[in-house]
Parts: sequence; structure tokens; C-alpha cells
Amino acid sequence: MARLLAVLIFLTIILVSCGNPVRSFVGEVNTIQDKGFLIGCSDAATKGIKGNLNAIGYLCNVQYTEETIFREVNGNSLHADDISLSSTVSVILEKPVDIRKKYEQSKSGPFILTAKEIVLITEGQ
Repeated sequence: MARLLAVLIFLTIILVSCGNPVRSFVGEVNTIQDKGFLIGCSDAATKGIKGNLNAIGYLCNVQYTEETIFREVNGNSLHADDISLSSTVSVILEKPVDIRKKYEQSKSGPFILTAKEIVLITEGQ
């Protein structure tokens, strides 16, 4: 019985510490930067949270590299310059990230997400 209880406690700790990593998110381009964008990521940051949510608007600093693919939803190829302010994009990340946890840890400095692919859903301005 004690062994079963210990295993259940261990599994609970592991599951709770895993957080809610995301591989992708959809958001609006808020700012265009050199080799990156600030993109709204509130839904991804609050993924899995139940109950009342703070009305905080989360922005993710997304950088792109030479390997990042830019495309339209229908598959047509794009370039970074084709993404404009207020565009809605889907960002596929290089690796899964728990965005909320990153925000909580970022008090010591900003964090940057690297995009594997950026898909233009709707054009902005």
C-alpha cells in the first residue's frame, strides 16, 4: 500500500511539473522587428488554465532563421516581408514550449521563441 501511494505521488509530481507545452499557436502580429515579430499568444499562454483568467495580453517574441518556412494557408510560398502588422499567423515552433512558464521565468530577461514555420492566415494592414 505504501509503495502504491509513493508511486501515485511521484506520478502526480511528474504530471504537474510537465506544464502545458505548445508546438504551435495562432496570433496577431503586433510588431515587426529585425528577424522577428511580436505576436499575440494569450491563448497559448493560458492553455489548460481553468477558472478566472487575468485579462493580461501576452506577446511572444518570435524570431525566424534562414531555415524558417513562410507560406500561405494554401501552401503558396512567402517571404518574411509579406507578413504585415495585424496579420493573423500560425507559428509552428522549433520545439514545444510552455509559454506561461517562460513568462513567469522571464523576470530576469526576455525570452525568444524560434519559428520553424510561419503560416499567413489573414493579411493585416
